[in-house]
Amino acid sequence: MCNPCVEHPLESPETNLNHFEIIRKACDYLKIKESDLLSNCRKRPLVVARMIVIDLLLNQKCFVYTLQSLSEILGGRHYSTIIYNRDELRNWISTDDAMRTLLKNTHLHVFNSLRYFNF
Repeated sequence: MCNPCVEHPLESPETNLNHFEIIRKACDYLKIKESDLLSNCRKRPLVVARMIVIDLLLNQKCFVYTLQSLSEILGGRHYSTIIYNRDELRNWISTDDAMRTLLKNTHLHVFNSLRYFNF
């Protein structure tokens, strides 16, 4: 059996992942350290990873996170940064197929399905 991918995603029973598990799985897939994701570093790969993690946390349906709680989870950023990153990612994936595919594959890796992929 192959790993889940865009060509043939594998649906599995729904599991309730908390924010720690979502961040861990996303970092694993994106090949970055959790400490780097939560740091103040503005290197492009980390900014992209934060955008993806914000999308994962906002779109999953098991737990409802407020902007303030997401700010705290992601290293104490201001809630307006969460809004900006969410909107910037939506604009980016509407024009960039590679970014859309990266986001889709990260959703598959974290949730084993596309049920929370809203694009």
